[in-house]
Amino acid sequence: MTIRCHSVRALVAAALLLSATALPASEPAANSPALPPLPKAVSSFGAVVSDGYLYVYGGHAGETHSYDTQSVLGTFHRLKLNGGKAWEELPGGPIAQGMNLVAHAGKVYRVGGMQPRNAPGSPSDNHSLADCARFDPAKKVWEPLPSLPAGRSSHDIVVVGDKLVVVGGWQMNGKGQKSVWHDTTLILDLGPATPKWESVPQPFQRRALTATAVGGKVYVIGGLGAEGKATDVFDVATRTWSTGPALPLEGKKAMSFSPAAATVNGRVVVNTAAGAMYRLTADGQAWEKVGQAATPRIVARLLPNDTASTLLIGGARMGEGNTATVEVVRLAETGQPVVPPAKKE
Repeated sequence: MTIRCHSVRALVAAALLLSATALPASEPAANSPALPPLPKAVSSFGAVVSDGYLYVYGGHAGETHSYDTQSVLGTFHRLKLNGGKAWEELPGGPIAQGMNLVAHAGKVYRVGGMQPRNAPGSPSDNHSLADCARFDPAKKVWEPLPSLPAGRSSHDIVVVGDKLVVVGGWQMNGKGQKSVWHDTTLILDLGPATPKWESVPQPFQRRALTATAVGGKVYVIGGLGAEGKATDVFDVATRTWSTGPALPLEGKKAMSFSPAAATVNGRVVVNTAAGAMYRLTADGQAWEKVGQAATPRIVARLLPNDTASTLLIGGARMGEGNTATVEVVRLAETGQPVVPPAKKE
């Protein structure tokens, strides 16, 4: 889990006190840890659902702010969602955190990530990877893809049609070297036999963000520097940007640091540090509260479970470390309107 700002701890702790906010009567009574826990408690990892399986890759399994070649993983597992009782270990790859997975045409893709190159107890030497690959479940092998133009981590990825889209993040360059914040969105057309990365300017420089796609648009939500600011929306077909509503207030703050988003039944859903589940209204102009996680967390992954629930996976609980739980969070049919934060430039 890549957290560099001590103020984040205080901000999240305050938000957790508000996590018991009541939901409308239409909200189902309880969430449930209906799936086996992850093979290891982990945060800042990759996860995706594809063809009836939940896949997880890599992540940070150590203490907060402590990164080394033993605490960051390169393992790869999957769980059958319909009746699966145990995780299946698959061929892994480079150790990496601060990355994600997507699925396309039955294959699983991973892009970039942060890799520490220091042994335990040695000064941190963290590098962002340009490595990209796709996993073929039929052959159970990783196939190389064109590398990113530069290393990237603490970003997110989505698929829109045949386009793999990479948003946000930064490039860490190792011990004693300055990190570079990315100001471009990258697109890889998965159709051609020899795909090439395309670079598009993006109107922000942020990491620890989340993204999800609805139709041909990518919603880029939260991240460091996004407090009180509008959500950025990228139209993949036209390569243009617009804005949507900022994340809701929780107390005096909007929980912008490392939320987790998914598309459920054609709508954007986001989970924040206080455990709240928010859904973008049908007109895309506001957020409504539609659920509450039993175990609030950050640096987790959110995936659709069915048309009325999500899977909240892994992540870090403030003051308690990483969790291995996979929680099914039910979503209300009718949401509770929330107060938007004051606009910031």
